Amino acid sequence: MRKNAIILILVALIAGCRTTPEIPAANASKPAVVTVLARDITVTTRQGKARAATVEVHDIFSRGERTRLLVETVARPAAVLILFAGGKGAMHIASDGKIGWGNGNFLIRSRTLFLQKGFSTVVFDAPTDHANDLRFGFRGSAEHAADIGVAIQHLRSRYKAPVWLVGTSRGTNSVANAATRLRRIQPDGIVLTSSMMADNDKGDSVFDYPLENIKIPTLILHHVNDDCFVTPASEVPRLKSKLKNAKPLRVIMHTGGTIEGGACGAWSHHGFRRIEDKVVEGIARWIRRAGRGG
Repeated sequence: MRKNAIILILVALIAGCRTTPEIPAANASKPAVVTVLARDITVTTRQGKARAATVEVHDIFSRGERTRLLVETVARPAAVLILFAGGKGAMHIASDGKIGWGNGNFLIRSRTLFLQKGFSTVVFDAPTDHANDLRFGFRGSAEHAADIGVAIQHLRSRYKAPVWLVGTSRGTNSVANAATRLRRIQPDGIVLTSSMMADNDKGDSVFDYPLENIKIPTLILHHVNDDCFVTPASEVPRLKSKLKNAKPLRVIMHTGGTIEGGACGAWSHHGFRRIEDKVVEGIARWIRRAGRGG
């Protein structure tokens, strides 16, 4: 009997370690500082060009730390998309809006395509207490979710539009973590592209979060030939099954494109190279439909 009791206690402790506590509210340390850098301007990325109504830098404050956002707006946006790059996720956004790292990332270079489709975009940088790297556990932390919650609250209040979280590769950890933790200030929906589905020495995977807690619109998007060892396409059905309570839920699998560089790089199938237009079109169409309740 005593042995069985000990086993039951150990099982309970292990299960408890896998539970992700919710963040009840998003509380800013102090008001955001917004700087409008330009109006009616052409934004240029490594993917192309698009016209923006404004280019802005927002400094938001959470936990006594600052997180910087690069915001590029369109008039009457269908939604505001907060973009989470993969890798270390520290974008090093300067006060003049220049991005110091990650310009080649799929979402970062494709933000002009989202602008063309009528979406405002927000590049999410690292907070001051993790200024150089979001890996090694921070992406899955309550602190990171709290920072994201403050950003959602701030952007929704300022632009009066739906706010979606869009992540790629290791950026999907940030998105899934926030979506499972945030309670009162939730995103209107999430998009997971090239999802992180294997644990590794630099961080966890989306399967380490209670994905069954996600009940908001969710889009899974992957390339059938993604050969990156931490984002295996073969795990997409498992991801879909874990997100069984997300409503609506859709999976889009892409083909085509080219490989330029390593399998986990931004210029391979992992980063949807040469099919960016098609991928963004699918995301934009689905977000609009989900926003209408479809």
